[in-house]
Amino acid sequence: MKSRFVSIYMLAFVACLAWSDGAYAEHSVSRGLQVLAEVETGLVGLAEHTLPAVVSISPFVPTGSVGTPESLRKRPTNAGAGVIVNGRDGYVITNAHVVKQAEKIKVTLYGGREFVGEVLGADEETDLAVVKVNSDEVLPQVALGDSSMLKIGQLVVAIGNPYGLNDTLSLGVISGLNRENINLSRYEDFIQTDASINPGNSGGPLLNIRGEVIGINTAIINYAQSIGFAIPSNVVKSVSRQIIEHGQVNRGWLGVGIENVPDDLALKENLEKGEGVMINSIFEGQPAHKAGLKVGDIILKIGGSAVGSPNGMIRLIGNVSPGQHIHLDILRDGKAQSLSVQLGHRKEQVEIASLQANPLPELGFDWSELEREVQGQEQDSDKKKEGVLVTRVEPGSSADQGGLMVGDWITSLNGQDVLNRGHFENILRQNYQRGSVSVTVQRAEEEVMLTLSKRE
Repeated sequence: MKSRFVSIYMLAFVACLAWSDGAYAEHSVSRGLQVLAEVETGLVGLAEHTLPAVVSISPFVPTGSVGTPESLRKRPTNAGAGVIVNGRDGYVITNAHVVKQAEKIKVTLYGGREFVGEVLGADEETDLAVVKVNSDEVLPQVALGDSSMLKIGQLVVAIGNPYGLNDTLSLGVISGLNRENINLSRYEDFIQTDASINPGNSGGPLLNIRGEVIGINTAIINYAQSIGFAIPSNVVKSVSRQIIEHGQVNRGWLGVGIENVPDDLALKENLEKGEGVMINSIFEGQPAHKAGLKVGDIILKIGGSAVGSPNGMIRLIGNVSPGQHIHLDILRDGKAQSLSVQLGHRKEQVEIASLQANPLPELGFDWSELEREVQGQEQDSDKKKEGVLVTRVEPGSSADQGGLMVGDWITSLNGQDVLNRGHFENILRQNYQRGSVSVTVQRAEEEVMLTLSKRE
């Protein structure tokens, strides 16, 4: 840790020195020290401005209660952090997994003042939650910045309570943007940073050098150093607004299965890599079906925004409220078309009638919907992964020849995330009839792509 900070300051020092007549002039050294002093003063000022708005979050146990609920005994003393974004109304942003299964929590301010906070709502899809604190005075707050303007290399500061060490500040840079497929949440568009993030930082802010919140720290990869992830502030704005207004987040639902455009089709249609996604299944009676979309259509844009991946399309659809109309630019049989679709409610997809225990026994494997902890990521509370668990593989079957193994956790099917058993079976039935299906499985700490072909 210390060595990294030293290297950052040394680089800043060297960069500030002017080269003159083959040697560093004395006045240049003096100027370099002055610049470093200004940087240091700025960081101290940033800490003084933002630390009062960062809170510690832990389970609330009423005074005089006898015994401690089992769910609380399993949680650490300091479950995580949060940041006050509206001091007048007492709104605190944190992670959903930090306040999971809690209606009231203890919120400790910088300096030690304690409040009992009420969880207004939590959105597990993005791992965000809003807590309300009632105070007789206006609380310190920090503003949410514009995460769309971020660039790799920008300096950032993370604040939180790692391992119970309250009010800890760490410095780093943005090391990546638009990270997805991390398997932390359904709607992934993470900021990657090398600023130290450890258990207890979850829910705390990631700040730019102006002291604006540009992300909410959410998780780390526990086997890699200097890799942490934060939820962009623009996502935080949208989700928190809906939670405050409605107590939940309402997302649009199109009703299609999607995958990346196959390379041969992309070449035929003169599409660049990462341009568009292909529809591989249509849910009967759902918005896409009603609007006339077809299997094989390539969606290029949604509401004027380019679609570059299945996850990207899921985010675009999820950002639109149910009932609203969206315009899709598609490619069908080589011809460009435009369609208008009125989105439904995403909850409709989990209301699809359950199918028989195994609708496709010829595949040669069975599955079950069981909870499973995400492997390879560390958070302040258990994080559950959506999908289905492979419980049996018949020797010599399509599943066996395709490389499927008992214990594999199927997380996506033909590029579409698996939400639950009914969702999985519906997509599987529609796609497998076409001859083959591609699945993504989590196996130990590895993600494996497999193709299961229909046997004649």
